[in-house]
Amino acid sequence: MNWWEYLGYDTEDRAYADGVTDTQIQNAKDEVYKQSVETNNTPSSIVGGPIISGFNDDAGRSELDRNYIPPSPGEEEVEKVVEESDEIETPSKYIIVQGPGGKYIKQEDAAGTYTDANVQAEIDRLNTQRDATLLANKSSGGGSGSGGGGGVYTPRTSDVDYTPVESTGLSTKEEAKLRFPYLDERLIDVYVQGFIDTGDSQLAILQMRSDPLMETVYPGIRKTDGTLRMTEQEYIVAKEFMELELRNYNLNPQVFGEDIVEAISGDVSPQEFSERLQTGYQNIVQNIPQVQEVYMREFNLDLNEESIFGMFVSPRLSTAVLDNQIRQSQIIAEAETALGSSALTVAAARGLQQQGLSQAQARRGFQGASTILPGLSGGAERFGRGPISETEYVQATELGDQGIGQSIRRVESQITSASSAAAGAKQLRTGEVVGLEES
Repeated sequence: MNWWEYLGYDTEDRAYADGVTDTQIQNAKDEVYKQSVETNNTPSSIVGGPIISGFNDDAGRSELDRNYIPPSPGEEEVEKVVEESDEIETPSKYIIVQGPGGKYIKQEDAAGTYTDANVQAEIDRLNTQRDATLLANKSSGGGSGSGGGGGVYTPRTSDVDYTPVESTGLSTKEEAKLRFPYLDERLIDVYVQGFIDTGDSQLAILQMRSDPLMETVYPGIRKTDGTLRMTEQEYIVAKEFMELELRNYNLNPQVFGEDIVEAISGDVSPQEFSERLQTGYQNIVQNIPQVQEVYMREFNLDLNEESIFGMFVSPRLSTAVLDNQIRQSQIIAEAETALGSSALTVAAARGLQQQGLSQAQARRGFQGASTILPGLSGGAERFGRGPISETEYVQATELGDQGIGQSIRRVESQITSASSAAAGAKQLRTGEVVGLEES
């Protein structure tokens, strides 16, 4: 039996992949050695059996072999010879062996030391001890090894030092973080729960990868059939590579997040992504002056090379730029309709557009300014508050600017108070004013 079979693994690679510690490996090797000693009542190298791998071999002898002390002849159990007799039936004799499932069973053997009177009690004792050992190994992460074999059981004749498995002191989640440092914290939680449910790291990984959270953390990683395009590590490397390529062209990768996801979803490799950028930049740069002229003439938009190239990379960016410019034009048109030509500058329209002013709000706001603002502005100047502009009026009434709105309400209040004072006051011949006065 090999040490990884003792720990319950099919292959040595599977044991290493599951994170078996050096201490667990050494303990397993010691136990395999002890089983060999118990089976043959002598070290494997002495009886000519295979050398147990993992020990410090020295001229074909392991460290435990070199320290092996055979029992003295006086310690060996003297076999009792029962004389055969025609009148007395010879009782059956047994030896104890391990069956196919690893359980101890009896086997008739003329040279056996057990009889019907004591063989079953010894078998029960050995099977109880075996079950306790398997349970302890499973609890400490040592696997569910069969403990089986075809060896013959012989009582132990010498003691072998045993070093208990040392606990790492880490929780399951902490160990998962060390094993998968690239995973998102949310997926670590899913993996840990899967490991708790199944007790198997491979099943826990499969359960994590089938969770819908994978698409949230790594958008585009899953194909339409549900399988993954790449591993989590490959996804992170591909995404970081594409972001780095964009930075090489002075483009902010955060602006192109959806485009990177779209490239991954379309099975565009990082190398192909880089080649597309390079080809596009070469074609755009050759036509930069002409493209700048078109945007300036058609949209009054002064764009630099990075902006023009960014619009080539992402149709979303191009649409956003043009939509903003169109909205600015709509705001200017509504202002000119309500207030006359040149009522609003491009800079003022851009400011209102950036604050979220829609065309409908611009129409309502500027129409209100055309009828109400003249009286408000006159009152503001009369009370020393300064004029109120059309842009400020729209900001207060349509965009909810509290500061400007409060100023307008104060002007309206002063105008109302002044009107009330003028209507209720009376001046006597002596020049005194009586009646309601403005406070």
